[in-house]
Amino acid sequence: MAEKLKRTILLIVKYIGLFHVAKFFYRKRIRILCYHGFSLRNEEQFAPGLFIKPEILDQRMKFLRDKGFNVITLDEAYEAVSTNNIADNSVVITIDDGFYSTYLKALPIFKKYNLPVTLYLTSYYFDKKCPIYPLTVDYMFWNTSKRQVNLANLGYKELANYTNVITHADDTVIYSEEVFELGLKMENNEQRIDLLRKLGEELDQDYDDLNESRILNLMNKKELKECVDSGMDIELHTHRHRFPNDSVIAEQEIIDNKQLINPYLKKPMSHFCYPSGIWVSELWPVLDKQNIKTSTTCDNGLITPETPYHAWSRFLDSARISQLNFESELYGFNEFTRKIRGN
Repeated sequence: MAEKLKRTILLIVKYIGLFHVAKFFYRKRIRILCYHGFSLRNEEQFAPGLFIKPEILDQRMKFLRDKGFNVITLDEAYEAVSTNNIADNSVVITIDDGFYSTYLKALPIFKKYNLPVTLYLTSYYFDKKCPIYPLTVDYMFWNTSKRQVNLANLGYKELANYTNVITHADDTVIYSEEVFELGLKMENNEQRIDLLRKLGEELDQDYDDLNESRILNLMNKKELKECVDSGMDIELHTHRHRFPNDSVIAEQEIIDNKQLINPYLKKPMSHFCYPSGIWVSELWPVLDKQNIKTSTTCDNGLITPETPYHAWSRFLDSARISQLNFESELYGFNEFTRKIRGN
């Protein structure tokens, strides 16, 4: 009911012209869009906050072009903010992680509309012929049609007590977390793949098919090169997709990310994205030490010259976001409502 009321209000606001009023009022602020993955199968149903259908992405990019938004690079945004010279209705497009679908589905759309885009590429699963372990565990539990399974069949003593697991119940997440934690304790990725195979057998999920589909895999070196050659800007997103509140570990994550990805790029990475959008200002000295120009969060908001460089907000677009809400954000009306609420 609340979502239906919100949609009705936005429709009224749009058709009486307040979207355009907001667009004019906030024209000197930068909008930063955030994407993650682009569905190859049913990923937008599995994780609607992370994935979006390619055809919806196409619709979004067409909207940006047709409505005259000024899509700029992250470096151009940094320069504009630094000089207090922000062009009207500027937008930056960013993508996190580096899923294979970014190369396969999103890149052709950005080329179609001739739009610059930044990819924050995490490096541990880059160029690995396997899916991301935590996501795969969750996906297998979500995608199975079996109602009850015996995790003790996997042969690990840590799961010996999980004999009658109801897969589609409120506490399913508890079981998937047990498997997830078990994998984290393993010595290498090969052991985790073996665990995923066994889990797949118990859940009637074909690990090899899932791996070959690459719906939860990152791109490889060849695909990264094609992205770079097409003009995609590649930036920092840590090695293991973590940025703990420990300056030594946090800095090593950035160093490892640089060492693995920079050799494939035309210029060194100098912008950063917080994994999962989690950030603390206490780690900003680490970012400064690594000569990072900007750091983006997953907090909503528009960028002004007063916005701290290591706390740039973004709007997370995904399957959860309607076209109307997307337009409300781009025009600036969502920013107006945030200010009214004091956010």
